[in-house]
Amino acid sequence: MYELRLNRKLTDKHFKNLSKEARDWIVNAIGNLVVVDGTVEEHELFSLQEAIGMLDTREEIENMLEMVKQRKLFEMEPISLPLNTAAEIFFYLAAIAVVDGNLKKVERDLLTSLRPKLGLPDDFTRSVMRWVMRQMEHNKLWSRGQAKLLIERSQILDSLKHAED
Repeated sequence: MYELRLNRKLTDKHFKNLSKEARDWIVNAIGNLVVVDGTVEEHELFSLQEAIGMLDTREEIENMLEMVKQRKLFEMEPISLPLNTAAEIFFYLAAIAVVDGNLKKVERDLLTSLRPKLGLPDDFTRSVMRWVMRQMEHNKLWSRGQAKLLIERSQILDSLKHAED
């Protein structure tokens, strides 16, 4: 199982200080990443929690959850942000897309479509996609290591049970 490793510093401090328009844009982009492949996977629930934390009202939360439940994509309009903020948002979204250790074509296409809406240059997107591929490998290695540790844990617990017999 993959564990969401997002930069919480961004959502807890920086993103919460953005304008309502920017926070809503991020929330909608997260919603789209979650539903774009037609399924909502367990690890994606963490990113939904991050998105919900950026919403202001119960009605907004209910609307988002309904869109996710219906697997509807949010309309993403271009947004004007400082370049460094747009870049941080894009990296954040890329981390969500690859958190399961896999980048599906529809997720890649969605990320690519968000680039011009954030006003980011093409070469930046290519660099981020290379980073995503390395992040994906890192996530797979981490997951394999965790699986081995869980097996070792079970063996240790089993050995204790056998010692009691």
